Amino acid sequence: MNDAGFFENFTLWRDAVAAAVISGAALGFLGVWVVLKRMVYVPLALTQVSSAGVIAAFLLHDVLDATLGEHPAAEFFCDPAWFSLLFSLGAAAVFARARRESTNGVAVAYLVSAAAVLLLGGFIRQDLHDVSGVLFGSAVLVETQQVAYLLAAGLLVAIVHALLYRRFLFVSFDPDAAGAAGLRRFSHEALLVGSMALMISVATRAIGALPAFGFAILPALGALRLARTMRAAFFLSALVGVVAAAGGYYLSFVLELPTGASMVLLCALLSLALALLGRRANEP
Repeated sequence: MNDAGFFENFTLWRDAVAAAVISGAALGFLGVWVVLKRMVYVPLALTQVSSAGVIAAFLLHDVLDATLGEHPAAEFFCDPAWFSLLFSLGAAAVFARARRESTNGVAVAYLVSAAAVLLLGGFIRQDLHDVSGVLFGSAVLVETQQVAYLLAAGLLVAIVHALLYRRFLFVSFDPDAAGAAGLRRFSHEALLVGSMALMISVATRAIGALPAFGFAILPALGALRLARTMRAAFFLSALVGVVAAAGGYYLSFVLELPTGASMVLLCALLSLALALLGRRANEP
């Protein structure tokens, strides 16, 4: 493989690169909240809960097929994308209501969802390869429809955070004063975690669980060590996500490496570089 072949045939994986870049930018941005609020296990749990939603959709589809036969209602009501999103948003509401310091609910949600996926996955009649593709996505081949979903989710997240940025800060780091000022902690926490659930659910379906989780954690770790303001941290984290997504895909093509793992490894290296720069800048 060489870079000439990559650029000559770029139209073949244009959608995959676009999906990775959108996911890297959006999840890198959201990752700053994840790291600052010490919720590093929440994206992992949301990824697993999302997978449980997919399994539930397939199982319900089989039940409706057995009851109604090949009926259009089965396809309409059992779309894995919607089930995945609904399960993730439900988990986000539970996490938002729980105390910030507690990780018990997050751990339980992850373990129960993981067990459900393993136990119930064997009862699904669809081909195992098809189920795995829906569950974990593919960073190599992405449909144009998934890019549209990612773009819509990213724009919605951007609008919500642009409008409520100061309120999110207030509620997250001084909840008592926010409550005294009339801001409802639960509603704002639910919106914040819900935006993470939305983006993680769509990104996991498109590019896979490993890069989605990596983008939600690694860029923010380095950005927060170097940045001097919150806005700079958000910008740097999103930028690292974009560079790691595009660069990781390119390296995986040229070096014939697994795509998702290449993205995560490059993301980790870039985050480490930012952390080292931040450490040097803080030295007297």
